[in-house]
Amino acid sequence: MKDEHGLWASEKMYKNKIKAWGLRKYLKEDEAKQIIEGEAPTASRNLDLDALKRKAERALKRKRSRKSSQPQPSPQPSELSPAPSSPPPSPVSEAMILWSNPAELRQTVVVPSPEGFRIASVAEQFLFNLRGWTHDAFVHGDWDAMSSTQHNRGRQASRLLSSSLTAGLNLFENGKPDLAWAQWNKAFAGFQNPELFKSWYYEIPMALLFEVGRVAQSGHPKLAALLLRSVQRWAHTFLDPKDSRYALFSVFGELEVDQLRELYTRAARSMYDGLETRIDKRNKLLYEVRLNRALDLLWYDPEADLTEWLPQISEVDSVSPGLSVYFLLLQAYRLVAQDQFDEAEEICSQVQRRLTTLKEIPGSIDLWRVGLAYRRLGRQQHAKERYADARRSFNTALKYVQNNNELSKSVLIEICQRQQSMANMMQDTEDVFFWSRMLESLEQDTKAQVIEEVKDEDEDDDDDNDGSPPAKRKRLSPKPGRSSTPARRGTW
Repeated sequence: MKDEHGLWASEKMYKNKIKAWGLRKYLKEDEAKQIIEGEAPTASRNLDLDALKRKAERALKRKRSRKSSQPQPSPQPSELSPAPSSPPPSPVSEAMILWSNPAELRQTVVVPSPEGFRIASVAEQFLFNLRGWTHDAFVHGDWDAMSSTQHNRGRQASRLLSSSLTAGLNLFENGKPDLAWAQWNKAFAGFQNPELFKSWYYEIPMALLFEVGRVAQSGHPKLAALLLRSVQRWAHTFLDPKDSRYALFSVFGELEVDQLRELYTRAARSMYDGLETRIDKRNKLLYEVRLNRALDLLWYDPEADLTEWLPQISEVDSVSPGLSVYFLLLQAYRLVAQDQFDEAEEICSQVQRRLTTLKEIPGSIDLWRVGLAYRRLGRQQHAKERYADARRSFNTALKYVQNNNELSKSVLIEICQRQQSMANMMQDTEDVFFWSRMLESLEQDTKAQVIEEVKDEDEDDDDDNDGSPPAKRKRLSPKPGRSSTPARRGTW
């Protein structure tokens, strides 16, 4: 019944229902006598009469056999006295109520109990730990305090790591491996900070997964693997094993580099689902997450379908007008990718009008993010050989990012490199000279900063060694070659 009809019932339920229908394996004595006398009960008239008589004879035979086998009890005193006369039978009690076939039973769908959850791979373990981290971050309530010190510290750490890794990639591509490794060493030095990922800032896990994946996708899988192990070591060094942050960041070290891109897509969906079921659907945070995931997925695949990530601008306006600026610039980026340059220009004009208004409202816009959005737009315009538009976008980006001294240097280096290249192609001698001088100054500042940091570390080691010879420092970067030929992308 369960397999063929979807009906599940206990033995007692079957017995009760059969009894209610009046179905029995054996006949009662009075029913058997009635059949022998040639009168079949109403409920049995459709059956074979001969078979029914044989069944009745067997029933009477069993009845007589049971009576003869039972010992006859001695009569009790009460049985010797005449029995009181029984009341006359009630006409109601003798009335026969005919039984009719019950209506067809409704099929019952029984939902089986859920089986135990099994984690079959490291990727699934990562997703499970990410959901645990998301829930704990929600419970702590830190997402509701967007201006808290912890939130800002977490955001700054995430941005600094991204900035250092991105700068290293750009410098390496431009044939400057020494400066590239200076930036990458700066990123690795951040893992000595015990507060690095302790913040519940919502972007930390996804930004970290994306940045490592981007390093691998850019042709540096060994560097990406080293970053994954560094995240794990940081967790083992500075976090409590009972903490959900420990579980999440520890599993980074077990991930395979070649699975990072696919895992990012799954993790993006998983984290958003976790957020969507925990915070109000009109919360600005949900739109922040959708924007960041769209940007990251677009980096992996410029033709990616972002339908589920990009809401209508009117919907974003109703939640946060300042956030609409970033979505509009993303829309302009996609229009350029689709060769719809006039439409993209119109979007940029809307953005400028909005920025003029929002600048008058303190805290309504993040100028650093605006600058990065214009840099992203400039990259796409450069790829489409729209050099005049690209130069304009990169200059706008420079205006918005140059005030953040700790983060802006790597972005400014990329902008100067792009501007110098485009000025050369357009034979703009004045701009070639201008951007070359600025780029040279920025690179010298970067070298000086690295030398100063190494000097400070050596002095710290001398203080710790109490006069003993300093230990030989292990370098992460390979020994630089003397050839002026740029190192091949993807090599160490």
